[in-house]
Amino acid sequence: MTKSSIYMRAAEKMNATLLERERNKEREKEKEQDQQQRKSKGKRYRDMRRSRTIIQAEQLDILYGCYFKDPNPGKHEFEQISEWVHLPKKVVQIWFQNMRRHPRIQSPLPRDHRRPRTHLSCLQLSILQSCYETCAHPNAMECEAIGTELNLPLKVVQIWFQNTRAKEKRWRLQQEKMVSWRVDLL
Repeated sequence: MTKSSIYMRAAEKMNATLLERERNKEREKEKEQDQQQRKSKGKRYRDMRRSRTIIQAEQLDILYGCYFKDPNPGKHEFEQISEWVHLPKKVVQIWFQNMRRHPRIQSPLPRDHRRPRTHLSCLQLSILQSCYETCAHPNAMECEAIGTELNLPLKVVQIWFQNTRAKEKRWRLQQEKMVSWRVDLL
């Protein structure tokens, strides 16, 4: 073997590796372009969707009335209902589909008809907090005794304990994240 043949082989190997690198770069570019096209198609579809329809209370009253009379109306009934509520027929059809698929657990009444929020005094809060420190999971009889002492319904006391446990758990998880974050920095 001569020096020139050795150099030629080395040059050929170098060219082959350079060609392979260029091919890999081209493949990566094609993949990126493919991904960008897929993303842009998704964005275009998202842009094509219509905005969410807001149904007014009067319209809802009519829709509920019609639904309770017949949960599965025909084509002509949908047209008539859509004229009554001044909404597109497609919106009315989707509303009926959603009602059949997911019947409302809550009543269709506005929020005004719910039980008002219970506001606790400072004294009630301090007593609840001291009870929580002694026992975070009181049974129904203990909750009832606390409620009687504080002039609160049993359900309010139970929910207060439940919410306080959830807040404490969230706080603990947040502290753990902070500690792990600090450890990662070191």
